[in-house]
Amino acid sequence: MKRYWPTSKSRSEKETSRWGHGRRWGLPFSFRITPEGWIFILSVFLLVAAAIATGNNLLFLTLATLLSVILTSGIFARNSLRSVVVSLQVPQSVFEGERVPVKVSLRNQKRLVPALSIAVEDASLANGRSLISRIVASVSGPGAWDAGERDPNRTVLRHASYFPRVPRRSVRSELVTQFFPRRGLYSLEGFRISTRFPFGFFERGERVPADGQVWVYPAVHDISSEFHLLPFLPGRLESRRAGHGESLFAIRKHQEGESARLVDWKSTAKTGELMAREFARDEENAFCLLLDTIVGENEIEGFEKAVSLTASLAVHFAGEGAEFEFLTPRERISRGVGAAHLDQVLRALALVQFESISAPASIDLREQLCETLQPRQLQAVLSGKIFKIIITSRPRGSFPSTIWRSSHVIYFDEL
Repeated sequence: MKRYWPTSKSRSEKETSRWGHGRRWGLPFSFRITPEGWIFILSVFLLVAAAIATGNNLLFLTLATLLSVILTSGIFARNSLRSVVVSLQVPQSVFEGERVPVKVSLRNQKRLVPALSIAVEDASLANGRSLISRIVASVSGPGAWDAGERDPNRTVLRHASYFPRVPRRSVRSELVTQFFPRRGLYSLEGFRISTRFPFGFFERGERVPADGQVWVYPAVHDISSEFHLLPFLPGRLESRRAGHGESLFAIRKHQEGESARLVDWKSTAKTGELMAREFARDEENAFCLLLDTIVGENEIEGFEKAVSLTASLAVHFAGEGAEFEFLTPRERISRGVGAAHLDQVLRALALVQFESISAPASIDLREQLCETLQPRQLQAVLSGKIFKIIITSRPRGSFPSTIWRSSHVIYFDEL
């Protein structure tokens, strides 16, 4: 399933998935001299000196030809970049560290001539490289057009794409494989299209805006087999107390007045006493996945592993058809089921941040959750009726028994 990003503001919200070409930003173009170009310019200066010193007409004619090369390069490069549209296509779901295909497309809208030798890259990677951009940055200061560099790990298009020739009124595409090294929300600042056509002495570029975002979810791994053994079934939660249900809870002595249907005849034959089956009580599915973002100073490195485990559990239980809610001390996503609910949880995990303190045990989890939940909601979540998986850096024994009895607690040092 693919996602497209249009730049046009007039298109419907349903179509706002294509990053493409729109109006140009700030200055009309950027300009850079290539290493070959510096050699060419040095040759021109040497020829100027020789022509002035000797007064030779042939040298002046040659100099005029070389100067016309500069003018010709600008005209051809400008014509090659004119009426060109860029679009980017990425997968619908992207996970941290996963290699994904990114499709870059270039459309030539010119009626007569092709677009030649065009490179497309993320505008943030091109920051500060051109001659004009450095001049503007030095004059205008930080925040000027093309000034400053972004972290390359936070860019959407990490590798440039090259299109040798795009015929008139046609589209060419290139598939680039890349990965996103960190979870989070990636925003595309725009594209930079450039060309060195026709001689390779100068690189002319133009920046085009693009509006779009990529959600990079935490890495998801196969969960341990112990999570498959939790007392959890789609639609029902198996209680740790006896009652009416289908799962066997214990085998005990038959009591007077109980139904004969509860008699376990195999155990009765082995023990010589009348034995009865006792079943676990089935309760409504009220499953809660809780990530404790209060992290000790020595456990900061384990937080990313905890986020990844939380995402893995969410994907696992969503695949089982379970209805669950997600909770942190700062955010709550109500109970839900299906792909849309899972997407909400993964987006929250993509942006979640930790709060580092020296002694996590000194802060009561109940007090932290009061900032997110209403008193009635808090009482329901912490009650024994809702089963909880809690991922925390707090030391063992820091949870009260009311929470402990209805929870499966995972500590950071176990990750």
